[in-house]
Amino acid sequence: MYEQNNDLPESKKTETEFFESLRILTEHYGFETIAVRDKSYPYNILLAKEQVQKQLKKLEQDIELSIMQDDKGIVKLATMHSYYTNMTLYYIPVLPLYRLLQDKKQKRTAELLLSVFAYLYHIAGIPYYRESNTYLFYQYECVQEWLMDWDESDETEEVSTTISEFNKASYYGDIMFRKIYNLYHLNCFEYRINSYKPSNPFEKDCHNIAKKAWELMEQYPEHNIFRNTSNEDFEESDGVIMAEQYISFIGENEGILFENISRTINDEFNECGEIEEPKFIQIYDTENRFSKESLDFEYRLFPLLTDLCTLLNNMP
Repeated sequence: MYEQNNDLPESKKTETEFFESLRILTEHYGFETIAVRDKSYPYNILLAKEQVQKQLKKLEQDIELSIMQDDKGIVKLATMHSYYTNMTLYYIPVLPLYRLLQDKKQKRTAELLLSVFAYLYHIAGIPYYRESNTYLFYQYECVQEWLMDWDESDETEEVSTTISEFNKASYYGDIMFRKIYNLYHLNCFEYRINSYKPSNPFEKDCHNIAKKAWELMEQYPEHNIFRNTSNEDFEESDGVIMAEQYISFIGENEGILFENISRTINDEFNECGEIEEPKFIQIYDTENRFSKESLDFEYRLFPLLTDLCTLLNNMP
């Protein structure tokens, strides 16, 4: 359809199939019907596709429109939905919240964030670094093995600091995990939001993040952060950065221990040529016309994680 050749599809059949698919798409998004039927074939189809793509761009999501044929040769419209993480490490630090819990004046604020953590772990499905089946647990384990092999007589200040930070990440990380694992913090999430009265910018930021997390939990009670990251094109994990590797809870996002871990991770990721990111394909036909699938959840959750990490890393 895009250039002159001898294999141009038959016009009547193609137009019928295309405009039926276009009708389903415009109903799905609430777009206005595009009047192009008076244009010659195949220009009418290409013009309609171009105008729909412009409307999709206004949704401020990465949506690529294409014309396809199924196994039976039927022409349809399809959209590829993607969320690009820009190689960001979504590592949520746990120890800043532990320290906030020790401040009696900030007890209600800390408990509010604890409910956010409970949501992210239990429902959003973010891995916790103290669980043995997680990627970051392995990274901490590698540091532990390195420390165990270190000759105490040659111990440097850097090694001593790393040992101290590792012990804190392990000990207090286990304490926080027991708290997060307790469903009580999830069950009283709404009450904590409604009863919380912020009195300064920091508390307002905490309240806003909690409200956004609660809204996600209410609107998408079964949505997991990895629901659209599994890519069947990746036959094996070698050479691919998996989503579970760059999304996780972590002890701290600063200090010598974190520098060592992040250096190892970045070196490993630099050897990879692909990254697992949220995406899916939507086909517009009668079989899929009632599908409500989208990446709205991801487009709200990932920015929330960024705001949460920023808040925790800059906690007063």
